[in-house]
Amino acid sequence: QAYLARAKIIGGPTLHPTAMQNALVAAIAVTLLLSPVSAGVARSHAFTQTGTPVERVVTLLTDLKEKLEMDEKVEQKVYDKYACWCEKTTARKAEAIDEASADLRSLGQQILSLKGKIATLASEIEELET
Repeated sequence: QAYLARAKIIGGPTLHPTAMQNALVAAIAVTLLLSPVSAGVARSHAFTQTGTPVERVVTLLTDLKEKLEMDEKVEQKVYDKYACWCEKTTARKAEAIDEASADLRSLGQQILSLKGKIATLASEIEELET
């Protein structure tokens, strides 16, 4: 739930990391099985690994899954750090906006009072000159 809330705040994807990971594993598995390059990779692993082609594919997918899980942990840390930065920056900017709004109000009032003072002094100067 926290992931979904953070994703909505920054406009990111709303899929949970595990769902994205499963979709990615499925897509890569299909790509590996259908790709002519993967056939060459599978053949090159055939010299180093024993077992049937299905066992080798299962091994490749298992290795891929482990790598994706590690990548997920790393990416989650990066995302958490980014989300924290976003939250802090948003709070800081909101505070700066509130301060600027207050300054605008006070400066507007100061301008009006100084315009009145200018008009008063201008009339006094005019009286002194005549």
